[in-house]
Parts: sequence; C-alpha cells; structure tokens
Amino acid sequence: MRILVLLICLSIIIPLHAQDPGAQQDAEAAREKLLKAADQLDNIQTNSEATKTSVDNMKADVTKLQADVSQLQSDNATLKQQLADMKAAFDKAEAAHAKERQVLIDSVADLIKQAGASKPSTKKKTPSTPEKTPDTDTGTGSAANSTSTALAPPPDTAPTDPAPVPDTTPIKPQKGYYHIVASGETLTLICNAYRQDGVNVTTADVRKANGLTDKSVLKVGQKLFIPKPGT
Repeated sequence: MRILVLLICLSIIIPLHAQDPGAQQDAEAAREKLLKAADQLDNIQTNSEATKTSVDNMKADVTKLQADVSQLQSDNATLKQQLADMKAAFDKAEAAHAKERQVLIDSVADLIKQAGASKPSTKKKTPSTPEKTPDTDTGTGSAANSTSTALAPPPDTAPTDPAPVPDTTPIKPQKGYYHIVASGETLTLICNAYRQDGVNVTTADVRKANGLTDKSVLKVGQKLFIPKPGT
C-alpha cells in the first residue's frame, strides 16, 4: 500500500518540476498528505489483522469453554448416578441390618422362653403311705375248724423304716443364657437384643462373664454366656 502511494506521488511531482515554484509546493503538500494517509491505512490494516487474530483466539476460547461445559455436564450426570447407586446400596444394607437385628431379637426371645420352659420344678416329692389291708376271717361253719387268715410279721423280724427319699432339688446354677455368635453380630448388637427382651445386661457384664477384653473379637460360632443381672 505504501509503495503504491509513493508511485502515485512521483507520477504527480515529476511533471510539476517544469511548472512554477507555487505549484511545486502544492505538490509537496499533497504528497505529504498522501504519505500520511498511507501511514494511516497501514495502521488500519495492522489493527485489522490484530483484531482478526483476537477474534480467532476468542472463537477458540469459546469452543474450549463449550467443550469444558459439556464435560462438566457429563461428570455431573456420572456423579448423580454414583450417588443414586450409593444410596440404593446403603438402603439395602440398612434393610439387611434391620432384618438381622430382628432375627437376633427373635432368637434371643426363643432362648429365654426355652430357658423358662426347661427350668426344673423345685417342689419336693413326698413318699406315698401304703394303705393297710384289713384282716379278713374265713370259716367252714364250725368254730373248731376255723382258721385265721390275718397276716402277721414273720418271727424275729423287726419292722423296717421306709427308705429315705433323696432331695431332688437341683443345685442352683448361675442364671443366664448361652448365645451362639452368628455372622455379622457384635457384642453391642447382642446386648441390645437381650435388653429388648428384658435382660438388662451390658457389654461389660458379658466381657466379665466370658473373660473377654475390650480388644477381643467375636468369632462366628463362639459360645457366649449372657448373665442375668440381679441373680
């Protein structure tokens, strides 16, 4: 652009050399104006190119932002699905836990009922007194031929006392219940189940009765003695 303007200026100035000095000054002024206009055109062109580059960069940024938004939306949908899956798993585990707890409570209730039903009676049995058989006389019609059929103890045999009846009262054991540890049961869960059935036992009572410590771990099939407080 600038070269083109210079060529135009030269084509104007060269014919004016033969003219008067006034015309030559006007030509110089016109040339300067043309040069200044050329500079302005160059600046405009440069700014236009810079603006175009900036617009292209902005378009690239917008495209990148759109891709980021799409990725965020996809990640958000994935997180929502994961949260829904976690909630479903939690609800399922909670339902299973509640079912196991109810099974444990029912099992403890059955154990308590069985223990109450199998408790031996402490009532002593008293020996029965045999009834005496009355003596009866039989005869043939004459006093001489009558014989007595009354039974008498054999001679030289002293009457014997009846054998003593043994005391059948059982030895009073320590009251409580035996519990077999099932899968998923903890000491706290077991004690809670027994307390719901009226046995106010604590974890400390069970540890003491079974020789357990705070760090002891229950095993499936382990037999625990559940003491009944106040007995």
